[in-house]
Amino acid sequence: MRFRILGPLDIRTCEHPVRIARGNQQTVAALLLAAQGRVVAVPALTREIWGEDVPTSAVPNLRTYVMRLRRSASALADRLTTSASGYALRVEPDELDLSAFGAAAEAGRRALNGSDAAAAAAAFDRALAHWRGRPLENVPLGPALSDLAQSLGEEYAQTVEDRAEAGLALGDHHGVIARLRPFAELHPLRERAHRHLMLAHYRAGDVDAALRVYRQVRQALRTELGIDPGRELALLQQAVLARDPQLDGTPGPACGTNRPAAPGDTPPKDLPRGTPAEQPDTGGPLPRQLPPAPALFVGRGAELTRIGAALAPGAGPVVVAVHGPGGFGKSALALRAAHAVSDHYPGGQLYADLQGASHRVRALAPAEVLGRFLRALGVDRSRIPAGSAEAAALYQSLLAERRVLIVLDNVAHAAQVRSLLPAGRGCGALVTGRAVLSALDAEQIALRGLCPAASVAMLTLQAGEERAAAEPEALAAIARECGGHALALRIAGARLAARPDLPVSCLAERLARRRLAEWTAGDLDLSACFAAGYEKLTDPAAARAFRILGRVHPGGMHLKSAAVWLGSDMASAEAALDELVAARLLESLGHGHFRMHRLLRLYAAELPEPGWSRARAGDATRA
Repeated sequence: MRFRILGPLDIRTCEHPVRIARGNQQTVAALLLAAQGRVVAVPALTREIWGEDVPTSAVPNLRTYVMRLRRSASALADRLTTSASGYALRVEPDELDLSAFGAAAEAGRRALNGSDAAAAAAAFDRALAHWRGRPLENVPLGPALSDLAQSLGEEYAQTVEDRAEAGLALGDHHGVIARLRPFAELHPLRERAHRHLMLAHYRAGDVDAALRVYRQVRQALRTELGIDPGRELALLQQAVLARDPQLDGTPGPACGTNRPAAPGDTPPKDLPRGTPAEQPDTGGPLPRQLPPAPALFVGRGAELTRIGAALAPGAGPVVVAVHGPGGFGKSALALRAAHAVSDHYPGGQLYADLQGASHRVRALAPAEVLGRFLRALGVDRSRIPAGSAEAAALYQSLLAERRVLIVLDNVAHAAQVRSLLPAGRGCGALVTGRAVLSALDAEQIALRGLCPAASVAMLTLQAGEERAAAEPEALAAIARECGGHALALRIAGARLAARPDLPVSCLAERLARRRLAEWTAGDLDLSACFAAGYEKLTDPAAARAFRILGRVHPGGMHLKSAAVWLGSDMASAEAALDELVAARLLESLGHGHFRMHRLLRLYAAELPEPGWSRARAGDATRA
């Protein structure tokens, strides 16, 4: 079969198109294809179709759409599977244009970094051949697919620019102009594209055209963003004006070379004449990559103090690792702390979301992040070593000269970040992840749930002091339902803020009914947060244990009782519970006792578990 989303949605079997009904059924098919074989949770599918106003008939309607997809082609029936939490569409990498595009583009970048311009150009051509228009242009897009389409548009643009770089290296200047001129007109603010176009015109002998490209991008940046071109473009303009011999393929006298400089073509006075256009300033740029500090933040005073003390000026290097269950606010704490200590790191701040917590997005590889960080530190793409070891060595050499703070968010395991941690004495690193990163030489900080006072304070910030003062008991009841879970508190507070006419007691009553569907607000979804951990379980016995323990009374359980509930021996039960603890879906209290957060129990209890009975639960309770 062939599946194509880089343009109109198109599914084919034996070259015959599969007819997919327009509208919601197309949306379901597109979201399943975008997941590339991973399970898409039911709440994510319903939110994509109906937004936040999900009707009561949503789940039955979704089942109908999936059934019709299976019936649309016999080959789809075996590929579209149902799991405890959602649906998945099995797709081989060579069957989906998205996968093929990504693989070819990555091969091109490896070749480009390895100075094999011919292989890079061929790979980029293969990648771009998969594009037939705007991604999913015939599909109704919800929030997730809209984000995907925008992200893919950016990947396409970067690949076009990479192809131009390969063309310049091959001396195919006229070919670069032909490809890049219409692209630059459609993307007037992309400085890298205009830089390549300037070089192509200059090396083709048309200095007038090269300077005209500069004036056009400068005008667009000033009009749209109120800024001037960046340093690289400014240096390139200066080098073109100076006929700098260090520009590769420097032309001799050609069209327009004897004319006086046009108004605005004079290089900036603070830049030295004759500097190579590709060369960053000797100190390198100062990366300022931290996302904004969270505006909604309460408590965590002890943790902020510990992080601040560890990352204060000292001998270094220092690594702080924050770990805790999903949705407890690890990222918010890290960003708050990073902004608080940023003045201690005059060399700048590097940030990367490693995407290790998500079951729907591919976790970033260390080499991928290394490349991003090296470019942020001023290394031109062409100078980044192809080998991971050489790139890591260059990265450490640059950090040795600076005081840089590195924030690595949502880390899956220690191996994902070991090469990204600084060896320089003046640097610091702040790492977050669900798992305990005990393999790292780091100060470990375990994040617990927010205390009742902080929970009420967070709700008050969102609901307003007047409403909080009018119904303090109801607000405290909502805080108890949240159980100190930061994401749950944000969701409850967001719902109060969205409905100023709603009595606080009404929301308290709705949350007390213990329905998972109540725990969503905008793009905040508690079910998706929990699914990220549950879907990553590799042991079926652990997944089954999670579903069964969600049906257990709220007082927790002993290992002996868990073994009876699971119908297994003690060793098997202990292994299953250990995996749940590692996945942060269960808390170990020591001495064989365990506890599951009340909201995790709610999620687990709504997952189907055939054959479970309360009679067996009663036997376990008496055990």
